[in-house]
Amino acid sequence: MGKGYGHFEDDPDNYPMQTIVSDYLAQEHPDNFYRSSCRMIRHLESRIQTTPLATGGYVLFAHITMNQHEHILVAMLSPTTGTAVNDAFAIQESVYLDIDKLRVAGRIDITSWQSGAERYISFLKGSNAVSGYFKQFLGCNDVLIAKRETEKLRDALKEFATEQGLDPAHREAFLQTAHDHLKQLSKDGEPVDLTTFVNAVWPQEPELLSTKLANQELELSDGFVPDGRVLKGIISFKGKSNYWELKFDRVGLVDGSIEYNRDQDVIILRNIPDSFREEILDEVEE
Repeated sequence: MGKGYGHFEDDPDNYPMQTIVSDYLAQEHPDNFYRSSCRMIRHLESRIQTTPLATGGYVLFAHITMNQHEHILVAMLSPTTGTAVNDAFAIQESVYLDIDKLRVAGRIDITSWQSGAERYISFLKGSNAVSGYFKQFLGCNDVLIAKRETEKLRDALKEFATEQGLDPAHREAFLQTAHDHLKQLSKDGEPVDLTTFVNAVWPQEPELLSTKLANQELELSDGFVPDGRVLKGIISFKGKSNYWELKFDRVGLVDGSIEYNRDQDVIILRNIPDSFREEILDEVEE
């Protein structure tokens, strides 16, 4: 299940969650959390009533501290019927809340919000209808900047290839597959579905790549159309100094056309085109 990230909508009248949380943080009444939770549940109920496919469930509200950041956590859990052994050692039906089937949840990072961060709300993306009403309940604006999201995905893919210790050939194959998949989405104007993506590019152990892309610090969202300009960075390198500019495809490192000597800190280019070689020779032989 994908994740979405964003910030509060700039419309507290229609999206009152920001006001509810602000009021909660400003008051010190002993039962303030309970009162604020009641306000939240009434607000959530109003959103559910406008969504035909919403089924409701048990709602959990929590104020937690994690990694030195305060968070407001909201989760909807559905009851599941299982079996249990009673005091008479007889098996009977037992209703419990199944966390593994968590469908809807959101988190407001209070610390990041108060420090002026750009995105501090995160939520699970289930079906469009469910995630839609829950996003409205949170008052979350998750308008994505495709270039920025593509840059984060590009960098995460490179990091993943390094972390997996891939040799040059396998690294090239992995990144080329990722590039081709994302390039097609960009060409078709289709958004990224991270679950589909990881199964396509790392089918042997998709959960490894899923874990990497779901890292909370990365804050990578589903649903953005890849920026084709950024995608070039998955399979190419470029750099420049005061006197030169160089750009080459990653495959050049694999087939030996380009070599980097770490000890001497030099880049060696092979198979130089005849016209380019002649141009250089004309210059240096003068």
